[in-house]
Amino acid sequence: MLLAFDVGVTERHHVTFSFNKFWGNLSIKVDDVSVVRAARFASIDLVKRYEFMVGTEEQHHVRIEKHRERLFAGFRPQPVYAYVDDQLVAQGVA
Repeated sequence: MLLAFDVGVTERHHVTFSFNKFWGNLSIKVDDVSVVRAARFASIDLVKRYEFMVGTEEQHHVRIEKHRERLFAGFRPQPVYAYVDDQLVAQGVA
């Protein structure tokens, strides 16, 4: 699953979120620089949140949420939502 979106008006940045449900690899990059890299094999949390700031002159708060079901999460759809300054900017399903 790949989710990509742009952040900023005058200072533009490109954010990509990738998640492989089969292997559990998760990666978040800003302008092709890794911000988060993880491997998830098991999780107790039903919603996993990743939060970070983007930009230097024009700063924005980015939050990416990955939702999962309690049972058999690897076999069920896992919605992903991306927010910039608490506004939904992108969504997808892993």
